[in-house]
Amino acid sequence: MAQVVLKINGYPYTLGCPDGQEENLQALGAELDKRVNSIKAQVGNLGEARLLVMAGIMLADELSDLRRDGAPAPAAAARPAADEAAAADALIGLARRLEGVATRLAQA
Repeated sequence: MAQVVLKINGYPYTLGCPDGQEENLQALGAELDKRVNSIKAQVGNLGEARLLVMAGIMLADELSDLRRDGAPAPAAAARPAADEAAAADALIGLARRLEGVATRLAQA
């Protein structure tokens, strides 16, 4: 299993992925970073956890719209199932990190 360090909002996040999927994971991380920076430009820095949650919700909303309309996700339509599994694993890893950040913020 390979490890990739993603920079999201200037913070490093180390995630594991299947060998050969490093480039795909980097692209997913770059897209998430782009979304976070866009939100931050619109509403300011709300804190790492909230920015990541907002970006995740926006991506989930777009995916929901695509599924409702019956259209496959544009990039996912051309990828094999292994790529989709790697992307899902990456998102699960980010979600777990977000939960940890949110827990620490709630305890502060």
